Amino acid sequence: MTEGPDSDQYGHVRLTTVEPDGQFITEVLPAKALPGGLVELLGSPGLVTGAAAGDVLVLRADGFHVVRRGPNNTVQVYADPPLDEHAMAWLAKAFETVGGYVEAPAERQFAVATVPTAAGREIVETIMAEAGEQIPGMEWQFGTA
Repeated sequence: MTEGPDSDQYGHVRLTTVEPDGQFITEVLPAKALPGGLVELLGSPGLVTGAAAGDVLVLRADGFHVVRRGPNNTVQVYADPPLDEHAMAWLAKAFETVGGYVEAPAERQFAVATVPTAAGREIVETIMAEAGEQIPGMEWQFGTA
């Protein structure tokens, strides 16, 4: 865990994984250190799959393992062309209605929605089906199983 302002508890972790197609993915996310070498994710990954904000992880040389699932699912949204202001506003409003929130890097080639698991996968699928009608060149996936 890299150090942050409160280096004894908060900082960033580098998550790595190998996707089914063999692609190596790495991403740096905010996290909180927990006893026993565990970390709690404070943000959801937009590229790495298998975790969401609130999950408790153990970091390994070959990646990470989720020790305890938190209260959220991750929805990863990719777009070509990049997501514009309209697309980001649409996604933010849609996920806000179910208690979620959306984040994206400045270039907006992807976005990540952190959605309470309690909202259910069906509502997420409905939101994303509508999003597909609103946002050209968009693809998405659940980032958590």
